[in-house]
Amino acid sequence: MQAPTSLCPGFAQVESFGPDEEYDSEEEVCYVTLDLGDIEPQLVPSSNSYRLIGLDTPTPYLQLHGTILKGRHDMLLGTELIFTDNKDGHDRNNRHLTHVANTEQRIAFEEVTLIPK
Repeated sequence: MQAPTSLCPGFAQVESFGPDEEYDSEEEVCYVTLDLGDIEPQLVPSSNSYRLIGLDTPTPYLQLHGTILKGRHDMLLGTELIFTDNKDGHDRNNRHLTHVANTEQRIAFEEVTLIPK
């Protein structure tokens, strides 16, 4: 039986991959900030869970309680710096900011109403 011709000349079909150690397993971490726009100020603090759907698509969706937000990816002209706030347990007025990462990406969300088809 003759092997099927390839749709892409110069490439061969792979039946199985070799051992995992032959491949780079280094993860790349990418930070993205979320701009929630004009939502109810108490919505985020009162939410104990959320659903983020389609983060790697052009239109991700975020659900907080019953509020649905539709997003779009924006590339920033500059760089945003991301910090974590480490409060001192003994002195509440003493705050320590620790740099976590930089990002050039943001997802801007706006509230939408989903209508069934």
